[in-house]
Amino acid sequence: MQSDLAIATLAGLAKRRVLAVAALRHARIIWASPALLAMFGLEPDAATGKRFLDLVAAEDRRMLAGVLDETPGAEAPPTAFHGLRADGGLFDGELTSSAFDLPGGAGAVITVSDVTEQRRAQTQLSFLAFRDALTELPNRALFFDRLRQALVDARRHSGAFAVLVADLDGFKYVNDRFGHETGDALLQVAAKRLRAASREGDTVARIGGDEFSAILARATSAEDAAIVARRMVRAFNAPVVVAGQSCEVGISIGIALYPANGKDMDSLVADADGAMYAAKRAGGRCFKVAGERDPDISGPLRLPFFDWNDSHTLGVPLMDEQHKHLATLINRLGEELKAGHETEHLSESLGKLIEAARAHFADEERLLAEAGLGSARHKAEYRRLLEELRSQTHKLDSRSMALTMRYLKSWLLHHIESMDKPHARRLIEMGLGGSGTGAHPMPFPEAGGRDAPRPHPV
Repeated sequence: MQSDLAIATLAGLAKRRVLAVAALRHARIIWASPALLAMFGLEPDAATGKRFLDLVAAEDRRMLAGVLDETPGAEAPPTAFHGLRADGGLFDGELTSSAFDLPGGAGAVITVSDVTEQRRAQTQLSFLAFRDALTELPNRALFFDRLRQALVDARRHSGAFAVLVADLDGFKYVNDRFGHETGDALLQVAAKRLRAASREGDTVARIGGDEFSAILARATSAEDAAIVARRMVRAFNAPVVVAGQSCEVGISIGIALYPANGKDMDSLVADADGAMYAAKRAGGRCFKVAGERDPDISGPLRLPFFDWNDSHTLGVPLMDEQHKHLATLINRLGEELKAGHETEHLSESLGKLIEAARAHFADEERLLAEAGLGSARHKAEYRRLLEELRSQTHKLDSRSMALTMRYLKSWLLHHIESMDKPHARRLIEMGLGGSGTGAHPMPFPEAGGRDAPRPHPV
């Protein structure tokens, strides 16, 4: 009876060409649906009696052999493998297997799915989630993930590596004089030059604005790190020509070494940051190493506060005033971190920042909707940014000051550049929201109230 039911089931599946199904006995095909034959590029006669594992990439055969279990009651969950077509081409496959009482004895029924497109889409989404959209360098999330992994590896193997924090010299002048589009093109060229100056295995990332960071995985000494830093500085000796404009820019770099300058992420980033400011103070276009005799390096910790300037102004009063207020709240939190306030007080200040961001996003959503520029994608991005901000709540303490401030600063820069800059351009092109249209900033919450006083510029 069960064999008859199996035959009827297989016959029904054969009519459903969308299902790629096969019956196996002793791991050989005794029947295959048209969809499975088409998936592997097989003729029916060529498929019958063929070992299914011959349709699998060599590196996956041993793994899949353990999945094709014909023991009564055996079932296998979805298993990924690489399928091998008759013409030699490969595809990403997923297979499920169930033991079955087939005519003539026990066997297995397998279902195969071609998931190549889904895997490609997942890979692309993963790439976008961890890459800076403008420069295609790793973004801050991927940078800190790799820094965390570098620390784990170095501790495990008693190794060493270097962290670089860099900032372009003269970028603000170019951005103000030639406009944001030229500034964006300049950042793209800068990213290529920095990547070319690094070595295989190094990570060069854009943290936000014109700030870049790097992890030199093989740098075991200051001299080693200096080789790469010197190449990066020299990479900007030649002017950057974008859109017919010759732009004179340089780069200031700070270097911190594990374990000499710090044994955790915060101290390494803070020391590299301090060394970068020392390079700036020395005139720029150079690098400094943490621990050198320099008041900017060995003095009190200098946190990366949000320094508001004209390059952050978009020309839409609602956006600009609220961005300034978010920068004010970020800097206020930095002052409290530096002053050593209790975690409870810091969490309250972060809560004000979160509430201000939420209200800002709601105002923006309303403004964009009125202009016909709103979309589900915008709403999803706003939700994601809020969740990122909320995730900082459990990281607030004096030991993570530099990391927290660098994150919050780059978070706001990312929002302004990636979300609001293109929208502001569209609004102004449409004659909406610009400084000459009569648009006014809406009241902004200081601690949750919509009627709080208007913010003061940073």
